[in-house]
Amino acid sequence: ILSLIYDDANVSGVYWPDPDYLYYENNRNLYNSTRIGSLDDYGEFFSSDLAKHQARVASDRSLGIKRRLTLDYDGNLRLYSLNNSDGTWTISWIAQPQTCMTHGLCGPYGICHYSPTPRCSCPPGYKMRNPGNWTQGCKPIVEIACDGKQNVTFLQLRNTDFWGSDQQHIEKVPWEVCWNTCISDCTCKEFQYQEGNGTCYPKSFLFNGRTFPTPFVRTMYIKLPSSLDVSKKPIPQSSIHDYTPSRLDCDRVNTITTEAVRNMNKIGGEEPKWFYFYGFIGVFFIVEVFFFAFAWFLVLRKEMWSSEVWAAEEGYRVMTSHFRMYSYRELVKATERFKHELGWGGSGVVYKGILDDDRAVVIKKLENVTRNREEFQDELHVISRINHMNLVRIYCFCSERFHRLLVLEYVENGSLANVLFNSKILLDWKQRFNIALGVAKGLAYLHHECLEWVIHCNLKPENILLDENLEPKIADFGLAKLLSRSGSKQNVSRARGTIGYIAPEWISGLPITAKVDVYSYGVVLLELVSGKRVFDLIIGEDKTKVHEMLKKFIKMICYRLDNEKSLWLAEFVDFRVGDEFNYLQAKTLVKLAVSCLEEDRKKRPTMESIVESLLSVDLARS
Repeated sequence: ILSLIYDDANVSGVYWPDPDYLYYENNRNLYNSTRIGSLDDYGEFFSSDLAKHQARVASDRSLGIKRRLTLDYDGNLRLYSLNNSDGTWTISWIAQPQTCMTHGLCGPYGICHYSPTPRCSCPPGYKMRNPGNWTQGCKPIVEIACDGKQNVTFLQLRNTDFWGSDQQHIEKVPWEVCWNTCISDCTCKEFQYQEGNGTCYPKSFLFNGRTFPTPFVRTMYIKLPSSLDVSKKPIPQSSIHDYTPSRLDCDRVNTITTEAVRNMNKIGGEEPKWFYFYGFIGVFFIVEVFFFAFAWFLVLRKEMWSSEVWAAEEGYRVMTSHFRMYSYRELVKATERFKHELGWGGSGVVYKGILDDDRAVVIKKLENVTRNREEFQDELHVISRINHMNLVRIYCFCSERFHRLLVLEYVENGSLANVLFNSKILLDWKQRFNIALGVAKGLAYLHHECLEWVIHCNLKPENILLDENLEPKIADFGLAKLLSRSGSKQNVSRARGTIGYIAPEWISGLPITAKVDVYSYGVVLLELVSGKRVFDLIIGEDKTKVHEMLKKFIKMICYRLDNEKSLWLAEFVDFRVGDEFNYLQAKTLVKLAVSCLEEDRKKRPTMESIVESLLSVDLARS
């Protein structure tokens, strides 16, 4: 069966087709030996398991339209059609039109609901685990111990379901039996009770939470400490997707019409001179009512036809990126009139700010932005979908008049340059190796795993930030697309990178590929191992010829690695580390740096292969 499955270390489950129904109820066919899927020129998607060979058809079914079938970031399968007039892609078919039915959107204990767009909330007694990232879900405000000393109670959540993780399936029992079953088991977090058929589902883990009215009334009872007061906390509920069918009461209309005619005849008998006047008014009123009713019917039919597509598009945007546009006034308030400056660089000035939800953020004022507002926002919406633990998140932006600002994740320990060269924080060897591995993973994601190919173009220690656990996060990726690259030869280095870190092809005018980032990564590796700036490594040389000097320095490293072995390597490693470094890891990092700094870019490794090398040596050490 062609299916969409959420699968991670803790939870796995099918969410399309609807897991509440058997395969034949979902119009699927198990009895086939082939696994074939195809998308034809008409926009019909065919799979060999579809019953009666009924294809999934695009809403704009016709020839001559370019289409793509994509499994998107939010786990939904969508068919897109290209509009040749403006170059935009629109959704013409969706596998799961109800966004909240997709598993894992709101993380553990989170509840997806419509209000009216899909959004995530925590149930009463829980709080968001990581603001800005719903995939990590919610966590209990007060944990329930298993020592039996803590009194517990249950909070009723109507029309709510946490799909899966059932401990038992007990049929035809009263509510009290279900209650006793869960309260007597410490591992039971809540239970679901279906009032219509008396089915009980005690659950050990709360995942895939969603709330909306359903044909079968599902009520969750979530276990909470009795000492926790949640009486004033709102319970997430959906405000659309009502399954109750609407009906037109024709009998009532007929009664009103009959009474109106009867009364009109009566008035006509008493005062004939007003008969035509009232008749004209009545007919005009009826025609007007029919006109507005017909117009409303057309609008409503269009809305109903597109509501599922609209809900899915909005849910995709909200759930996956949490991306929005701020006004300039809001960012002025968040930064206290740009009072707290953190630094500045070639792309602009950086400030610290606090958003309305108390999130600490970095706000960057961009300079040299030549794109118009629409192009700027289009590029940002692409960049905002990039999400990796070793990349700084872009939360939102401002594009108002001539102002162009980015709102970024705040990273506690600042840049690697500050920590490595200036700070009182001493990075031990394990932390340095972990930083090298994390930066490699972030670049590999940008180069190989993003749908949109991204080259950083300015990788250096200043653009590598360290969080509270000294985990690296690459900043300023994607800015090469947003900033102006025009200008005289004097500002080429500033616009395209930093001297000492830029690859030779920038100077020679060759087409730029991802290998320019590999070159910069090699320089960062030398600095990370030695604890010195690249200019200090070639001290006494002519710094206007950095590439030539680096080439000589790399030849010297190769010679000493082959001939002097461990003695030279111990001298090259940062003296502050002392003897507390791993020889195999240090040798691997230096060898990788040498290969990254090859003059011929074709000989440089890819970031994927670098990650594999680092993981293998880390595994060998452990």
